[in-house]
Amino acid sequence: MRKHLKAGAVFATAALTASVLAGCGGGGDGDTIKIGAVAGLTGQFITAEVAKTAQRVFDDANDKGGINGKKIEYIVKDDAGNPQRTAQVARELADAGVVAMAGSASFTDCDVNDGFYRQQKISSVMAVAATPKCFQSPNIAPVNVGPFTLMTAVLLHATQKLGDKNVCNFTVVLPGSEDAVKVALERWENLSGQRLKINDLTVPQSGDLTPYLLRAKEAGCDAILFNPAESLVVPWLQAAKTQNMDDVDFLLLAPAYTDSVAKAVGGLGLSVYAGSEFEPFTSDSLANKGWRDTVTRADAQPTAFSQGGYLAAKFTVEVLKSIKGEVNRDTVNAALRDMTPIEDPMLGSPWEFGPGESHAPNQGSKIVRLTGLRWVVVDDTFITVPNS
Repeated sequence: MRKHLKAGAVFATAALTASVLAGCGGGGDGDTIKIGAVAGLTGQFITAEVAKTAQRVFDDANDKGGINGKKIEYIVKDDAGNPQRTAQVARELADAGVVAMAGSASFTDCDVNDGFYRQQKISSVMAVAATPKCFQSPNIAPVNVGPFTLMTAVLLHATQKLGDKNVCNFTVVLPGSEDAVKVALERWENLSGQRLKINDLTVPQSGDLTPYLLRAKEAGCDAILFNPAESLVVPWLQAAKTQNMDDVDFLLLAPAYTDSVAKAVGGLGLSVYAGSEFEPFTSDSLANKGWRDTVTRADAQPTAFSQGGYLAAKFTVEVLKSIKGEVNRDTVNAALRDMTPIEDPMLGSPWEFGPGESHAPNQGSKIVRLTGLRWVVVDDTFITVPNS
C-alpha cells in the first residue's frame, strides 16, 4: 500500500491565448518545459477561467525556481468547441513539443484526441471532463468527479441521507454516454439495494418538460434525478413548482450548481440538491483557501471550472518536481504512472494518474442544497462512491 502525499489546502477571448503565451517566457530551444492545454476560449463552451487559473499556478512555480532550473511554458490553444479545431490544436501542441497536457477543458477533446494522445504518448491531467471517453483512456486522468460518478453520489445522498424510497430518473442522454449513464445508475442500485421507480433515458435536450413531471407525480416519486444543461434547469424547476411538487427532492448535477440558477429559482421553495465536483466553490471553507487566493490573483472567475484548472496545474507541478533529470514525455509519463497518490482537502478521494487503462480517481462529492437564493453545503463530509 503506497502512502498518500499530503498537499496543502490547496470551468474569453482569443486575447487570452496571446496573454498566456506572452506570459510564459522562453521559446522552443529546450530552456523551458512545455505544458499544453485545449480549452474553450470562444464558442459555446467557454472555459477561460480554467486556463487563467492554471497559468497562475504555473507562474507561481516558476517564481519559485521552476522545475530542475527550467521554467514551465504553458501553451493554451482555443478549440472554440469545434471538433475539427480540437484535432488541429492538439497536433499543434504535439508539434510544439509539449511534454504533457494539463488543465484542458474542452467538451470535445477526449472524444477527438484520445487516439492521438495514445499515439504520441502524451498524458493529460484534465481539468474539466464531461464525456465517457475522458474516464476510459489510459492517457487521460481528470481531476473532477464528472457527471457519471456524480449521478451515483446524489442518488446515494437521496437514499442514505434523505430516506427517499421512490427514486425516479429522467436523464438527457448525450450521444455516446448511454452506457456510462447505465453504469452509474447500476452502481447506485448495487450500493443502495434499491431500484428506480422510473428510469427514463429519453428526455430531450429541449421542449416542454411538463409531461415528465406529470408522470413522476402520478408515480409518487419522492426524489427525481435530472441532469440537463443549465439552460433546462430553470424551466424544469419552474414547471415543478407549477405542479405543486413541493414535497419532492430534486437531484441535480454540477451544471445546475451555479449562482445564476440559485438566483433564478431559489425563491420557489422547492427541495433542490446538487452534487459538487470538488469542495463546493461557494464555500468559504479552509479547504478552498489556496484556490481562492490563486483565482483572485489570476483575475479569474471563482467557479468549479477554475477549481479544476487550479488542481490540474497543481498536481502536474507536484509530479514534475518528482522527476530527477531530464523532463520529457517519457519521464513525465513514467512519473505520472508511478506517482504517489495526492491527498488534497478539495477532494473526497486521493488523486493519482497511475498505470491503469482508464482513470477516474476523483470519486467524492459534497452535496449542496438551494436555500433561499444561494447554495449551502448540506454535510461537511464528502460522499465517496465505493466500488460496487
